[in-house]
Amino acid sequence: MKYCIAVLSLLVASFTYALDGIELITNADALPQKAIKYAAPLQKEISDSLDIGDSLSNGTLFLINKNNLHYRATIQLETSMTVTAEGPHLDLIDWKHCTSQWHSLTEAKNGEYSLPNFDDINVDCFPRVSDEELKAEVLRVGGEHWLAILEGEGWPEGYRPVEISLSTVRIKIEEKIGANWRVLSLISMSVPMGC
Repeated sequence: MKYCIAVLSLLVASFTYALDGIELITNADALPQKAIKYAAPLQKEISDSLDIGDSLSNGTLFLINKNNLHYRATIQLETSMTVTAEGPHLDLIDWKHCTSQWHSLTEAKNGEYSLPNFDDINVDCFPRVSDEELKAEVLRVGGEHWLAILEGEGWPEGYRPVEISLSTVRIKIEEKIGANWRVLSLISMSVPMGC
């Protein structure tokens, strides 16, 4: 009988998860508002992307939790450089970035966190880039066509079609175990650039 109870306990434990799910709700101003859902078992690292027009700025995070454990959530923003061509754009997302500090999210009520206005998070730390470095990266990633656009082809004299904008939103969910916090899941959400 003790053996059956021990096996049953192991089976039940294997079907319970720290969180039953995570849900991100896009900003209500970006209509239609969308829900992005991740169900248990959660991956340690989740890579996803927003659609054009969707924004998590002033959105909502829900941690679906039936076990009354303690969680915390933090957010980090990253900017990247893009070269634009009035519609098409060349995103340099595997190059240089400005990455913000991690910012704590405040739990509004049980499992619900309000995401901040991203304009309130300082991402004004993009590293200096020389013209030679930028040209080399554009040539490497986009080829001669994009290098010509960068150098002014089709633009008014002196105009550089280069922007720095938000490229990634990271949300880290941590679970308290004893006196320590451990990362339960890290969501890296790519943001469409140059649009």
